[in-house]
Amino acid sequence: MGEVCKMTYTVNTGLLIQCGKTKILLDSIFGAGGHRFSSPSQTLWQQIKQGEGIFSQVQYLLFSHDHADHFSAEMTLEYFQMQKVKGIFLPEDAGGKWFLDAIVQRNIPCLQFPRCHPQYRTYLLSQDVRLKAYAMRHQGEAYRDVAHMCFLLTMQGEKFLFTADVDFVHEDFSLFSNMNFTAVFVNPLFFHSKEGQCILREQLRTKEVVVYHLPFEADDLLHMRRMAQRDALQWKDTAIRLLLEPMQTWIWE
Repeated sequence: MGEVCKMTYTVNTGLLIQCGKTKILLDSIFGAGGHRFSSPSQTLWQQIKQGEGIFSQVQYLLFSHDHADHFSAEMTLEYFQMQKVKGIFLPEDAGGKWFLDAIVQRNIPCLQFPRCHPQYRTYLLSQDVRLKAYAMRHQGEAYRDVAHMCFLLTMQGEKFLFTADVDFVHEDFSLFSNMNFTAVFVNPLFFHSKEGQCILREQLRTKEVVVYHLPFEADDLLHMRRMAQRDALQWKDTAIRLLLEPMQTWIWE
């Protein structure tokens, strides 16, 4: 019998991903400064930093890109004062040289993804968990020079694609055709746009679409939650999951 795949939502594109004893924390260490999106509560940050409950024994940290609503170098080093991981994966420009020097001093294995390669070899995180990163542009002309990664996690043979803030207008998604995804994670603008919907229906063809990076209710000044709820009604043959509240947890078996 295979291991259970379990995911818990933290905030924005942040997730705690677990397959058996393998735990991966994605885009979950950042604070309130420098962005207009939702942030981890102090309670949640303390749980993550101190490794309490489900956040105990995290083995890998993944960061899609160096934006303040996804990654904080300072807070990640604070995390490493209390926790030890097997590895950290992030784009080449994340954190800067001082951050990487501090990682080396702590003997933490670190893999940076250069933006010059469209995709990378598969990394075996455990017997049943494999990671592959794809260098794909960040949405918006103002962010075209930001190194940005989409991550493909294969767990127990099930494929999960995490697209973060990918440019769904100009990027080529044909390399993902016929992969038979169990779930594809997209932000609400991807989910709402005609281009994004076309990509989901014609190229990604996933069993389930998961919409993350939705602001919490108190932060939703642009009514993106309502927009995503309306958009979800247009889908009849594909399961839609909206991540609206912190600590939402669900299981794939």
